[in-house]
Amino acid sequence: MPNKKVAVIIVSYNADRFIADCFGSLGRANHEGIDLQTIVIDNASKDGTVERIRREYPWATVVANPNNDGFAGGNNIGMRLAFEHGADYVYLLNHDTEVTPGFLIEAVRAMEADPAIGAAQSLLLLSPEKEKVNSTGNALHFLGLGYCMDYRRPASAVDCQSVREIAYASGAGVIYRVAALRQVGLFDEDFFMYHEDLDLCWRMRLAGWKNVIAPRSVVYHKYEFSKSIAKYYFMERNRYIVLLKNMQWRTLAVLAPFLAASEVALFVASVGGGWWRQKIKVYRHFLTAKAWRRIFEERRRVAAFRKIGDREATRLFTPTIAFQDVTGPFTQYVANPLMTATWALVRRLYA
Repeated sequence: MPNKKVAVIIVSYNADRFIADCFGSLGRANHEGIDLQTIVIDNASKDGTVERIRREYPWATVVANPNNDGFAGGNNIGMRLAFEHGADYVYLLNHDTEVTPGFLIEAVRAMEADPAIGAAQSLLLLSPEKEKVNSTGNALHFLGLGYCMDYRRPASAVDCQSVREIAYASGAGVIYRVAALRQVGLFDEDFFMYHEDLDLCWRMRLAGWKNVIAPRSVVYHKYEFSKSIAKYYFMERNRYIVLLKNMQWRTLAVLAPFLAASEVALFVASVGGGWWRQKIKVYRHFLTAKAWRRIFEERRRVAAFRKIGDREATRLFTPTIAFQDVTGPFTQYVANPLMTATWALVRRLYA
């Protein structure tokens, strides 16, 4: 494998309790043949994260961001810095992870094997339940929802050898080709958090790049599904922005009745779940001229590099929701069969 410049980028926020596992394992990892730079963007931590990393891991370049710019903004600062230093690849790593010795070599090897790959996610396993899966790549539902594939399945039950296409790569442990990022752009900083990795991989797909899982690159993730009510605003707002930015108008027109029906169901769910105020806030966002100006600007930018239509772009989409933390009997036995039939019809209508 030829010598490649790779920047590992970690966005930290009050991460003191994770530092030893993340940076300790990263320091022990094998990066033979790789010109490695580690960049930490700290989003205004208050727990001494910056001081500890600088003191105990001086090989990391630490940027103390005076603001909390979220996952998207923090990683964009790091990626731009990596570009300035001539990186061929950037690897985004969550601060709540622990890497295996060969994670980076295997990730780069996957990218080098196929120049059409724009993003390759590592196999994410849970920590401390290291025999169970966090994500073998992320599934993308046709209504704009994303979730971890094979969540909590035994690692022994999944393919841990084959590099294969996925809908999109989780930002918790992913390598991006700099050439692809220069073409399609970085994370959308308006998202702040949630779905920015989904949006980026969708744009890569539209530009003709592949998103894959590189399962021989293994990262352990201290994953916790957030129970915070506040997250629903970003999740719901951002999934609609992703759809409106990246889908062709014809596809959106065909999907409109089904989106409307799902919106009624989601609003009822939000009332029952106590997060209806977040749904109202989402509606208010889309009643502003600023929101729509931004969407139309993004659509023009995407159109400039789009190489494939929606039929091919949505080939890896799923009509079902199969995520353990949110899937109940209603979803499994009612919603999923209905959505499967819906997606089969939609695909025929915009073919």
